[in-house]
Amino acid sequence: MPKLNLHFQRFEFKYYLPKSKADKLIPALLSHMEWDPYIKDSGNNFYKVNSLYFDNDSFGCFWDKESGIADRKKLRFRFYGGTLLPTSPVFLEIKRKKDALIIKDRIKLEASDCCNKNLDIKLNQLFKNNEDNQFLNELIWFKKRNLMKPKLYISYDRSALVSKVDKKFRITFDYNIKTRLSKDFNYNFNYLKDVYPDCVVLELKYNNILPLWFHAIIQKYQLQRFAFSKYCNSLRMVMLQLDDNNYSIK
Repeated sequence: MPKLNLHFQRFEFKYYLPKSKADKLIPALLSHMEWDPYIKDSGNNFYKVNSLYFDNDSFGCFWDKESGIADRKKLRFRFYGGTLLPTSPVFLEIKRKKDALIIKDRIKLEASDCCNKNLDIKLNQLFKNNEDNQFLNELIWFKKRNLMKPKLYISYDRSALVSKVDKKFRITFDYNIKTRLSKDFNYNFNYLKDVYPDCVVLELKYNNILPLWFHAIIQKYQLQRFAFSKYCNSLRMVMLQLDDNNYSIK
């Protein structure tokens, strides 16, 4: 039987910068990196990432981040591309953050499994056939114990680069971040709200140590790490009582 859940573990750092700086940075990175295979296959210089985040009615995940809790986790759906059919693959994943370490576990579903009525049925079926799967047990418990429901949809265009030497060293640029409150993936792009449209979120992902050449890039382009949360900052944009205007580029 194939493995039910997929596991990822790596360090991640984020940098928040204007689009103009990102446009200058990519050519410099291409001296040491190349486009991710997904970019090559897409025929564009990006692929679309779509996430539907769960939270409870008190937005506990939001407040965990705002309170600075070091060990925290989020539950979300994620699919890639601009079209979602009933048979399209959708990942249900828990993303854990322990300081700079990111740990992700996910299971692969079909879009038709992900509507509210079908999801619990599907998860219970999977658990019945995989009672020893610790992640599946954790996922069901986390969702049920915290009364988690889909709350916020986020989409963005991702340009991704991988090192020519170490394929686990990745840099992604997330553009055109858009959001809206949502209980499902039945979105309409006309009703999505821009999240800081003049800026880009750069994410650095690696397993071991940073190469020396990247330290030189950081210094040359004066990159400053920023604890940017797409979920929290998108939620601020649609729930104005939470917006503290904390990410204005000056």
